[in-house]
Amino acid sequence: MKSMSNKIIVGFKGIESSSGAVQWAANEARARHAELHIVSCYEYPSIAAGVGYGVDYGAGATYDVIRSTAAANAAEIRASIDASHPDVMVSVDVVPGPATMVLLDGLDDDDVVVVGASSHDGAAAFWLGTTPRHLVHNSPCPVAVIRGSVGGGAPDRVIVGVDGSRASGKALRWAGDEADRHGAELVVVHAWDYPYDPTDTASVQGRDLTEIDAACTLDRAVETARERFAAVVTPTLVEGGPVMALLETARDGDILVLGSRGRGALRSRIFGSTANSILDAAAVPVVIVRTDPDDDHSTNLDAEHALATA
Repeated sequence: MKSMSNKIIVGFKGIESSSGAVQWAANEARARHAELHIVSCYEYPSIAAGVGYGVDYGAGATYDVIRSTAAANAAEIRASIDASHPDVMVSVDVVPGPATMVLLDGLDDDDVVVVGASSHDGAAAFWLGTTPRHLVHNSPCPVAVIRGSVGGGAPDRVIVGVDGSRASGKALRWAGDEADRHGAELVVVHAWDYPYDPTDTASVQGRDLTEIDAACTLDRAVETARERFAAVVTPTLVEGGPVMALLETARDGDILVLGSRGRGALRSRIFGSTANSILDAAAVPVVIVRTDPDDDHSTNLDAEHALATA
């Protein structure tokens, strides 16, 4: 098990959702013995926005107020984390610019970047709108999106979706390390669906074969996880779509983990849609583990299983 990452980077906006993200990030930094880096981003209003409306921003004074407010909020959250997590090394940057750019600066593969999301449903609810999605698509390291209240302890369960792809293999490795790190249960979920109504013997047999194939995919992932990790591993096979399977499996106290790509171009688009839907609807922390198509270090679950049993 990999016990450390370089750092945990968390975006802070001075609002409730980002405060929850900082608390989650601090818990993660403590578990990993990693540095916690809090980044408070702020943007100046466009003076052009007031043209025609009789608005006088008083640019110099406005800029000072925005900057000083961001700095004061950052100092307050740092004091809170220093008190609640005295064993965590904390650094703070107050930086002008959009979070979508600032939070990506200087990331390494072993980092984790964390952002908060509104407690409301829907894509428009995300903090700074498209920030989580932009990070998911562009970050070289896992991205954790935090919605709702966050406890101070370890997660009860780490739930990971698998589909036999490289992306889900990488997500499984991250989730298994996370479960071991926190002493949590690892729940491995695979969803399957037969797209036709069984109308005759052949179609019934086709459905049965689809279910068997799905069970084999799940079994390979579970066997790999049990050989590699110390956590209790629980398999969950669900008939239906992956979004429904993951959301219905998750409960308060869990972490949801999934990869950002699936099998091939078509499955990649489908898996991307799954990630977006999960980000919109999940009431628990969601971690997206991104895999590049040319990532030579990522292997699929079948290859991992073969190596583990060789």
